[in-house]
Amino acid sequence: MKILISWTALHNDFVSSEVNTEGPTYSFHKYHFNYDYHLILATPDAETKLHYLTNRLKTDFREHRIKTQIINVTDIADLKEVKAKAETLLMDLREHEIDIFFSPGSSIMQLSWYICHTSLGLKTRLLQLKRKQHSKQTDLPDLLEIQAEQSPIPHVAMLRQINLAEKTPAKALMTKTLKPVYEKAQKVAQTDNVTVIIYGESGTGKELLAKYIHEQSARANKIFKTVNCAAFSDQLLESRLFGYKKGSFTGAYTSEKGIFEEADHGTIFLDEIGDISHYMQQVLLRVIQEKEISPLNKPNQKIDVRIITATNKNLVELCKEGKFRWDLYYRLSVIELELPPLVAYTGKERKKLIRHFLKTKQKELLKPEQLILNTNAESILAEYYYPGNIREMENVIESLYVFCEHDINEGDLPKQLTKPFQKSSFNLQTIQQAHVLKVFGHFNGNKRQTALALGISQNTLAKYLTKV
Repeated sequence: MKILISWTALHNDFVSSEVNTEGPTYSFHKYHFNYDYHLILATPDAETKLHYLTNRLKTDFREHRIKTQIINVTDIADLKEVKAKAETLLMDLREHEIDIFFSPGSSIMQLSWYICHTSLGLKTRLLQLKRKQHSKQTDLPDLLEIQAEQSPIPHVAMLRQINLAEKTPAKALMTKTLKPVYEKAQKVAQTDNVTVIIYGESGTGKELLAKYIHEQSARANKIFKTVNCAAFSDQLLESRLFGYKKGSFTGAYTSEKGIFEEADHGTIFLDEIGDISHYMQQVLLRVIQEKEISPLNKPNQKIDVRIITATNKNLVELCKEGKFRWDLYYRLSVIELELPPLVAYTGKERKKLIRHFLKTKQKELLKPEQLILNTNAESILAEYYYPGNIREMENVIESLYVFCEHDINEGDLPKQLTKPFQKSSFNLQTIQQAHVLKVFGHFNGNKRQTALALGISQNTLAKYLTKV
């Protein structure tokens, strides 16, 4: 398959609020398009313009297949972040011929494309469009290929290899602390019509658990869709979930399916459900009750979708404060699963995870040797609190592979890990903090049981945990 991929050009693709028919993306489709499909990327703040652009392209070039994807980049000037997103995207498409349309996007985005093209060793080309006034042919813009030598050995890039045969990656991370949660999830997967809500801190693997439930269910061969509810405004979230009809709002040049319709007979994972507005709570409640969606300006449509939600917030407390609807809470929480934070894992389990990541990251990053930790370095890694949980531990191991060659000692570890731990103190707050963590670990990271045992509220417990 031959794929064209590019960013949305926020300035050159638009004139005021209208699509620029002389802009790079529109011009490419008008004069040079010959692909199976065009994947157009945008950051979340550019999603509205992305809709305008793709709707216009679909209207004017009906035979051209267009796909879109929102790339969550927090800082478009951060080369490391943008390049990492581009690498992951290209590796997912590595079986295909990929033409990278170099012109649209910021200078950092263009530099990221160049680094990926020269270092990943994929079947990619860099293409640039020359404006009509500067082209040799005055009747159309020239299409140029940027020639760059590709490294035969991908030593510059952090190349990731995905084991497609491993359907459930969670098995590789299974520990005694985590196993009971997945055993419950296995049973939940067999009961299709119940909703599930997953509680857990950031980085504990909520999406991984949701996907595990999907893969173990009767819907395993159907679509699994993920939506981060906190990333969208009400209008964008509603149109993304339920779709809209052509002409429903300015820029809606074509009718679009929503994620609920696309995932019909499959599973939808709604992450950060505790962040949706009262309006979206009401809309979602109706969907769950009636099992039908109401796309903008389109007839109601029955759907068959399993809904799994997740949050790192206390929904009961939000309900008491009037910030979340009780009726929606009861609909979503037929089954509740809670993922323990990494602080609740035993030292033996943490060392098991560290060794697992040392092994897998060597393969993913194509490193010739596996890193070896000395005793002190392993102890420091195992004893650190990890506020970012398993994801943070994984990132730490990955960073070690970037900067180190073979043996790792404590001096090679990130600074936040090597701060001396105060084993004894006369300070009352320090003693309280240590006691709270000890009780938290005793109850395997269960916040409710910990709060009850300590005789404090879960909000107070959360304050203690965030101080670590």
